[in-house]
Amino acid sequence: MARLAVFSGVSALGWALILSLGWAGVASAAESPGADVAALQARAAEQDLAASPQWRSLVHYEANWLGDGLHSTVASDNFFLSPAGRTDPAAELDATLAALVEDRHIEGRDKPASCVFIARRKFLTRSLGLAPQALGGADCNEYRQWRAALSPDRISLIFPTAFPNSPSSMFGHTLLRIDSSRAARGTELLSYAVNFAAAAGDDAKGLGFAWHGLTGGYPGIFGLFPYYEKVKQYAWIEHRDVWAYPLDLNDAETERLVDHLWEMDGVRFDYYFLTKNCSYQLLSLLEVARPELKLTEQYSWYAIPADTIRTLADVPGLMETPRYRPSLETTLRWQADQLDVDQRDLARELAADEVAFDDARLTALAPADRAAVLEVAHDYLYYRLQSEPEKAPADQAHANAILLERSRIGQPSPFTEVPTPETPPDQGHRTLRLASSMIYEADDLSLGLRLRPAYHDLLDDPGGYTDGAEINFLDLGLRVDPEDGELRIDDLQLLNIVSLSPRNDLFQPVSFQIDTGLRRRPSSNVFDDVDNNLGYYLQGGPGLAWGDSELLGYVFGLGSLDANSALSPGYALGAGASTGVLVYPMPDLQIKAEAGMLEYLAGDDGYYRWAKVQQQFNLTRELGLRTEIGWENTAVDAGVRAVIGLQAYF
Repeated sequence: MARLAVFSGVSALGWALILSLGWAGVASAAESPGADVAALQARAAEQDLAASPQWRSLVHYEANWLGDGLHSTVASDNFFLSPAGRTDPAAELDATLAALVEDRHIEGRDKPASCVFIARRKFLTRSLGLAPQALGGADCNEYRQWRAALSPDRISLIFPTAFPNSPSSMFGHTLLRIDSSRAARGTELLSYAVNFAAAAGDDAKGLGFAWHGLTGGYPGIFGLFPYYEKVKQYAWIEHRDVWAYPLDLNDAETERLVDHLWEMDGVRFDYYFLTKNCSYQLLSLLEVARPELKLTEQYSWYAIPADTIRTLADVPGLMETPRYRPSLETTLRWQADQLDVDQRDLARELAADEVAFDDARLTALAPADRAAVLEVAHDYLYYRLQSEPEKAPADQAHANAILLERSRIGQPSPFTEVPTPETPPDQGHRTLRLASSMIYEADDLSLGLRLRPAYHDLLDDPGGYTDGAEINFLDLGLRVDPEDGELRIDDLQLLNIVSLSPRNDLFQPVSFQIDTGLRRRPSSNVFDDVDNNLGYYLQGGPGLAWGDSELLGYVFGLGSLDANSALSPGYALGAGASTGVLVYPMPDLQIKAEAGMLEYLAGDDGYYRWAKVQQQFNLTRELGLRTEIGWENTAVDAGVRAVIGLQAYF
């Protein structure tokens, strides 16, 4: 096998997956008679090539947050040919020219600079008006075989939708797909996927994974994988729908992107879940292809995958009509809904091997109905195998038996295709939300302001988002006090996640919610003789949900912790429950009705009970009118709370 780098347990940039090559010795770069490094550097300086968008995208430079200057987001030292290259584009360009002319060997890559930095070499050759191989590259056989194996024809942006159950994918994910010019139409699964992810290891999970991901504790690396592997991971195992957006890049732009991928072999970045994540780094690849796009400079503070897709959609002519691939769960739910209750029960029992193929309930069905039951039984068993692989191989043998029985029925599949959602992700609302409202409570009227950087709640326009999923991050609530007119922090939701996964005959998922941050309740509204201080809270619990995308009912068990200096002895532990219904009665209208109670049983004592109805009417895609009316009952008082305001999305 060719000697190829491996990224901390994550596939190297797919070189080993694409090629099965005998070792080819690396020859030196072509001789360049008369090449004068100083003269070339002077010409480059005269043209100010180091300041060109193309050069800065190739070395991943970005502006410093504080002060003047630049820095590269690359963390690998061997990516830079100058000791000052990380912060000095001109020094790195001069060092690159010297390395190319001198045929310098690149440590860690076992190749000369001309066969490592392909995109840099082509840029300098073209910009300086040199012959194609004046700076080497004649003997880069390994690169040529790798590129021939890829045979890139076009690039697509791939968006697996949000997966709230995984901290690393709660906002969705983006990757690129490279389609081969040799591939037949409709064979996208045989393409290759370009993925950027944290090299965290298989045992990284839970709060530790989230903390390291937020603080840059993992290296980020590019990987190249067979596309069918990523579809299996996202659509079949994690049960996420996948959208593919073909990109209208010309041949030269596609070539630059692919050449730069070769340069990325073994290159590490500092990975940050909210900033330097998959979406940001894929934008940086597209900037290499078309530098004038200047995509990454829009995401200095955070990069949400859905927002980066909308940024690309805003570029005229860049993205073509998306193609939708439903997940295995979405497909199975769609097919099961076309069976009646008895047929779904029969399919479930067949999958569990509780019913024989000659059972009268199956043989009495018309051929089309029998085929439908067998297909759902097989797909349901396959779904369980993907979710619980430890059950193989016994269940796999039974799945094959169901397929064989289905093949004996000379009927095409009776199911219609899963319909494509009306609103693709690039057409959904923006994730930054600013809200202004009037709030009536305790016989006072006050002005409320909210600022939420990300992402989506259950009353926002659902188009383009995962059904039943709510994620609010750093949602800050401010209030103008009606007594003294001062602006104060009302609450801060550090993170709020609600996942409503409906249950039916075949699927029995557990829903959940978690909410943590700062708030003024428990406060004097709940406990006797307690100041209205701001304190930390953590609240949430498991739940169950039933229904569909138009009507969804749910119930949750709740646990609550409040730590507040005004409480005695400084904390309160509560338990309770809530129930509600989420309704979409007509386009552009979302309604949520909920009731619940919390009883505080340890620490300070008190109780909080509520019932409320909230609605949002979407005036436009980026503007909504939201109202709320509710009743609250506490240890101190009871009364009505009403809110009306505008939600603007940016």
